[in-house]
Amino acid sequence: MIQVLGAGGVAALAGCTGDDDADDEMAEEPDDETEDEVDDDEPEPEEEELASLEETPQGEPLSEEDIGALVAAFDDEPMSDEQQEVEGSERNYTPQHVWKWVGDENLIGLHFDDPNPEEATALDYITIGQKGLFTEESQPGEEFTHFHQHTADGWEAGHGGQTGDEGYWLTHIAVREIQYPFHDEPIEPQVDYGFMPTPPEEGSEGHDVDWQAPDGGEGDLADEDRDELIEIFDDEWTNEDQQEADGRTPAHVWKWVTEDTLVFLHWDEPNPEEAENLIYFGIGERGQFTGEDVPAGQADDFTHFHKHEADSWEAGHGGQDPDQHGMWLVHHATRDHEMPWGEIEVGIDREFMPTPLEE
Repeated sequence: MIQVLGAGGVAALAGCTGDDDADDEMAEEPDDETEDEVDDDEPEPEEEELASLEETPQGEPLSEEDIGALVAAFDDEPMSDEQQEVEGSERNYTPQHVWKWVGDENLIGLHFDDPNPEEATALDYITIGQKGLFTEESQPGEEFTHFHQHTADGWEAGHGGQTGDEGYWLTHIAVREIQYPFHDEPIEPQVDYGFMPTPPEEGSEGHDVDWQAPDGGEGDLADEDRDELIEIFDDEWTNEDQQEADGRTPAHVWKWVTEDTLVFLHWDEPNPEEAENLIYFGIGERGQFTGEDVPAGQADDFTHFHKHEADSWEAGHGGQDPDQHGMWLVHHATRDHEMPWGEIEVGIDREFMPTPLEE
């Protein structure tokens, strides 16, 4: 309106003067004082106020109670009885792992620092599994470094196998600094592309998911399982303005596992309590909006930066300045599904809402 009125006012003045001499006098004798006043009154551009310039609040490592609750919630057993070599007080376990089916073909897992999960003091990895065969054709992607047979004489015997064996392709994402025998040096939180590699025979064909797991537990999460996980993943790391869905950040629930790293579940509804399916399992790492803070330099995997302080959840996506603090997030799809940017297959979603850094 100001622009329109301004243009109309100039046109009206030009049409009403009708006095060429007066126009000449005005042209010869400009009002310097008026021009100076106008220049002095011009507003200076305002500097943009940036949020998230303070450090993201630190989390707390998993407590004994947290670990106990997680172990109890991840109560499926996709491996044969012979592989459940660890005798706990509540049940038997595959060494260091607990599992949960989240779909007809997919499961998620937690990999702890002790063979007996009931005696663990820390979480080392989160795990995502895909049913398949020990073939190159069946391997979902490079992040699925390890194949494990569902039936074997023991846990160690289940690693790898013969071409065509049935089992699970597994991704492992480290959530803290750890060192395992298959690494020469300790690794920090990252997608572990070196986790116990079991390369399939080159060019091997075959992909079958119609077989049944030993526990027959394949299927989507029941409502009570979803609610149990939501209750355990009870941490928040953003300011309240971003907690828009029944007091939660939309579609996500979070759990700190160290001071700097959290694990999250991403659901198919803004309000997790109304969700039908889990669609992503991932981690977040505290940092700033700089390339140096991208975990392990894995910019292709940690595609999304989210500020811890913003006026809304949407406003938290990405950063505008390297001094801003937040979380670098990697989203690993737990089922095939559709997102606004396309059809997503099980694996790391390398197109997940990218927030590129300035070059």
